Amino acid sequence: MEKPLLLLLLLISILHWNSFASLINEKSYFKINSSSIKQARKAFMSFDISKLQDPPMPSYSFSVYHLDVFEKSKFNDYESMLTNRLTQDHARATYLASKLKYRDTEIKKDHDFQEKYARNLSKNHDQVLKVAPTNYFNGHYVALLLLGSERTRNYLLIDSGSYLIWWQCAPCIPDKCFKPRYNTIYDSTTSKTFTQLDCVQNSSICISADHDFRCALSSKRCFYTQQYITGETTKGFMASDVITFPSDNTQARIKFGCSIDQKGGPDFSGIFSGILGLSKRVSLIATGGYSLPSQLSSSIFALCLPTAVSVQPSILTFNKAPWIYGTEAKLLKNRLTPHWYYVDLFKIVINDKEVPVDPSWWNGQKETHGVMIDTGTLITRFPHDYYIIFRDVFREEVKDYTMIEDGYGIFDTCYEDDPDGADVYFPIIKLYFGNYSESQEVLLVDGRVVVSIGGYYCLAFMPWDDKSTLIGTNQLQGIGLTFDTKKNVLTFSVDACD
Repeated sequence: MEKPLLLLLLLISILHWNSFASLINEKSYFKINSSSIKQARKAFMSFDISKLQDPPMPSYSFSVYHLDVFEKSKFNDYESMLTNRLTQDHARATYLASKLKYRDTEIKKDHDFQEKYARNLSKNHDQVLKVAPTNYFNGHYVALLLLGSERTRNYLLIDSGSYLIWWQCAPCIPDKCFKPRYNTIYDSTTSKTFTQLDCVQNSSICISADHDFRCALSSKRCFYTQQYITGETTKGFMASDVITFPSDNTQARIKFGCSIDQKGGPDFSGIFSGILGLSKRVSLIATGGYSLPSQLSSSIFALCLPTAVSVQPSILTFNKAPWIYGTEAKLLKNRLTPHWYYVDLFKIVINDKEVPVDPSWWNGQKETHGVMIDTGTLITRFPHDYYIIFRDVFREEVKDYTMIEDGYGIFDTCYEDDPDGADVYFPIIKLYFGNYSESQEVLLVDGRVVVSIGGYYCLAFMPWDDKSTLIGTNQLQGIGLTFDTKKNVLTFSVDACD
């Protein structure tokens, strides 16, 4: 090739880069590098979990870990683990959508159904519990609890939509408890603080209106059954014991499900021994609910979600917010799902371009709409029609990268990584809550915007077959979440966790 032509190509390349660099300065792009991602993932997969240490914690706090810290030993590499997690997440979203669609169909068939449904919520705890289809045994974070007088260490799966706390409870029915890999099974006979609950003497102990709970008159125990769509079933009875907060040895007595009979499935892997329900306290329900915030009478709790490749624990803490900064979103009421956490998402901006949707789209007062925070969801789900608009704006803002035609895996918007391992630039996504102002802005960058998988960067949002929106943990990783149900506010503290 002749020198003049080489010089011309070099000049074009320089001008092209200067133009792109100018664009980056003018607009909101972030850079991401696959080499750095691979190094972080390699370090994560090689980490020795015997070296895990609890973080410094305030009173009324537990350690929180990403579940993958414990599950990584089951996979050959990070990418296979991520693919498995995405497959599980997609199945869960499909299941949730089918349950919500059934509810919406009933509302359409009967114009009075919605009013009847909401009216019954204040009278019938069964309706409240059954509205939210939480029986999908999936999640991404575990909390370390100390149970009973013996302070038995158990990891429980965090679920912001669940109303029940349960864990494996010896003595089990023979061969009906799964062997824990990182826990010791809690034994009610050795805990000096264990108490059986009499559902005959105190009927509020057992939610008799819910067919998953029944009070046996002969034993005076409240028995329950929880069935999960992936094949797991847990059975047991309601009991009471103390939990200990490790930072200062403070104790609290709580009601919990003493699970003595487990039917296995893919998610009863022995990494965690039960569920830690964190759903909203619903004051109109006389029985109060079994979730931990309800039982601690705590109107404030804060949860920090470690990033996907972090081996450092974070915290779940009650009664006080640990971070002094953040963006506030209002917690909205939804009569059909009153114990889920809805927020007042107002607008989404990609770079400086608004996604052209009226804010009423997000109105949580429309019972079949609204935006939920869900720790059981990994990838944020938008209603299908909105997602198409959102995706198209994102594609318009991505410059000079090749988008593959058919997507990759479950994702439909994916771009080839730079073959030389150079930085790649993608647009920042901004979420606005309540109104369109800088003080109400939450910025999403890096892995909260795109997922690195299969040699591609894929837009880390998905459509689903429902009118509501689920904000998942991939978008919330590394963000401190402070729930204040007295003020009805959720505060997002970006990058507070790492």
